[in-house]
Amino acid sequence: MVNLVIVGDTQRVLPVERLAFHHETNDTGRRRIAKAILAEPLDAIVHLGDVIGSASDWRRFDQDYPPDELSNQHIHVCRGNHDCGGLWFGSPEQFNRRFPSAIARLQEIDFGFLRLLLVDTNHRSQSAPQWSRQLSEFRSALAAASGDARVQHVLVAGHHPPFTNGRWHKPSQVVLRDFVEPFLECPKARAFLAGHVHGYEHFTIDRRTFVVTGGGGGARFSHLRGDRSRCPDVLDLTDPHPLHFISMQARPDTVSCTVRAIDEQSGDWFVLDQWSMP
Repeated sequence: MVNLVIVGDTQRVLPVERLAFHHETNDTGRRRIAKAILAEPLDAIVHLGDVIGSASDWRRFDQDYPPDELSNQHIHVCRGNHDCGGLWFGSPEQFNRRFPSAIARLQEIDFGFLRLLLVDTNHRSQSAPQWSRQLSEFRSALAAASGDARVQHVLVAGHHPPFTNGRWHKPSQVVLRDFVEPFLECPKARAFLAGHVHGYEHFTIDRRTFVVTGGGGGARFSHLRGDRSRCPDVLDLTDPHPLHFISMQARPDTVSCTVRAIDEQSGDWFVLDQWSMP
């Protein structure tokens, strides 16, 4: 069995977000998420990007995820838009130094029967040749998995979601066009995991699972519901969605996931969602 944790958007709430989103900080919940993840018996941690909120925030990250404890885990990181740097986010130098394999390239990680493909969805932060090379590598990796009898499941992870009902974040048409189309063509593709939108969403498209899991600590965003939603969600969660992470257990015949969340009122852990894929 392979044990993975998937978490996204562990950044601290930015000052501008504290003003816009009712002054929430999520500091306590963010630290509890990190502590619970590090206590899991894991084969790897998959981080879906936006590791930090700003370049000055690395000290906080190292407090939440101490380097000596994190070194005992295998962590695989997708680059988020915050991680690319910018006016609000500062220099990307530390991210680039810590996670160089996450920049403008495909990451392919095998766990025996499970193949994990991490993609850099930051189209505007890559040159045209870099983007084309990554797409070519992605398609080749999917084709290789389809023809490899040892591989039973393929999971794809990236930062920007191709489907979301986030009020302030539109679905990424670039990701939909360049990554989802070949993903759906792969018979062993099971789930497409993304962050960016700070909440939890679960979609079923063409019998495949698409999940947005951005509940690692950032400011919680609102979502469109009912007739205003862009895509029907398996769940009907009210805002704000709770902080959470996904615990995944993969076997040769199935992949099972439990979404562990923190109740805002009681502070207790509860199961937000459970799903499995043959």
